Amino acid sequence: MADRSVAVSLRLLSLAYFSMGTGSLAVVGALPSIASSLALNRGAVAMLVSAFAITFALAAPILQMTLGRWQRRTLILTGLALMAIGAAASALAPNYAVLLGARIVAGLGAAAIGPVASALGASLAPPRDQGRALAIVFSGMTISSVVGVPLSAWLGEAVGWRPMFAIIGLLTVAAALLVAHHVRDRGAGQRVRLAQLADILRRPATAGGIAVMVLEMAGMFSTYTMIAPILRDHFGASPEATSFALMTLGVAGVAGNFLARKIAGIWSADRAVAVALFGLIVVFAALYAAPAWYPAAIALIIVWALASDLFMPSQQRRMVELAPEVHGLVLALNSSAIYVGMATGSFVAGGLYPLFGLSALPPASVAFLTCGLGALWLSRRAAAAKPELCAASA
Repeated sequence: MADRSVAVSLRLLSLAYFSMGTGSLAVVGALPSIASSLALNRGAVAMLVSAFAITFALAAPILQMTLGRWQRRTLILTGLALMAIGAAASALAPNYAVLLGARIVAGLGAAAIGPVASALGASLAPPRDQGRALAIVFSGMTISSVVGVPLSAWLGEAVGWRPMFAIIGLLTVAAALLVAHHVRDRGAGQRVRLAQLADILRRPATAGGIAVMVLEMAGMFSTYTMIAPILRDHFGASPEATSFALMTLGVAGVAGNFLARKIAGIWSADRAVAVALFGLIVVFAALYAAPAWYPAAIALIIVWALASDLFMPSQQRRMVELAPEVHGLVLALNSSAIYVGMATGSFVAGGLYPLFGLSALPPASVAFLTCGLGALWLSRRAAAAKPELCAASA
């Protein structure tokens, strides 16, 4: 493919990631609007995030084992179509049950997009440029946190959550049409064998590393799922101030990506992951104890974003170092672990809130993240006992 064609394809794959990221987290921003419109408690709406995340976590490896040999472009287009259908069904949902089903359909579509878009993006570039290609593709997810989530929060208040989902559906259709027209790759993917999956999960070091990812995301989403109500009820934020806070989280996350790139050349992946987890523990402990003062929330959100975006690339680097011979598989499992953690955290948030209120959520985050540090210690200990598993990191 010509350089210009590759550049266009990478940016359109990034657009697919943006659509996926915005569609996956739109419920977080629009949670108060959905709860009010359908006369639901906020915990029930939080379960919509869990439904999406559980579907992604289960479907991603299953799709790789069953449809892994499909043309990657075809699988991405199928995923975008399912996400568009899920968004349209969400916009038209007459009740909670239909809305829940729509989120499951959207989660299935997302599971066909994320891992495959990354693999396709890397294959379009020569080996020396694969890192840059992946960065371009992944940038869609980062931008969705900067623009998509706060925009969904604003749209949920300004025009309602149903038009918000309709707009997301139209964006997804546009992304699918552009990918279909401009991404001309017809290469097939690689089907993952069950034996490979079982081998990775049996290794204590890699299994512990996956647990770290699950626990970090569970800690994040135990609070993040209810971040809009927390900002409004505890910190007195208006809808506009809530959108600004969510955008601040995304913008600070971009800065965190640059920080992670600098630190990657100085710290080991183990150290960066440990520092990030400790930083998040401090943030959520402070969020629990913080006074009802909006600037305090903004300050904590900035540190939260920096620590989170230091964690993500460092965690991926660590997983590759643990099993370099099957790096694609461990990264796919890491992606599934993200959504297992998201589902766990949002489920805990939905369960704790009706019983104990919003104040119970940051301590739950601290508990999960502390367990994550423990899992990191166990994984490091197992890797040290089996140094051949991470010879590439030497």
